[in-house]
Amino acid sequence: MMDEEDLAVFITADPLAWRIWLKGYETGLAQGHDDERDGMDNLADLTARRQLTLQDCERHIRAELANTLTMAEVRRARASTRPGSYRGGPVAWDSEGTGE
Repeated sequence: MMDEEDLAVFITADPLAWRIWLKGYETGLAQGHDDERDGMDNLADLTARRQLTLQDCERHIRAELANTLTMAEVRRARASTRPGSYRGGPVAWDSEGTGE
């Protein structure tokens, strides 16, 4: 069995073996470049699709953000309310704001 050094000597000494090895190396290098290019194209496509999705859903995202912030405010208000501490006025979780 040949080790790497013996194989390198054989490949560089024999013109046919050198051409075969070089052709395989070139093919592998070209395939690597193609794979990299395809990966970048796929990344660009994915980024564009995500951007379009975010633009299409912008109104929904803003509504969900506002709802999330409101719910956080309601939770804080509920956590700070103790029985017997209500003195009147609007209640944060009351949709009408009348306190009833």
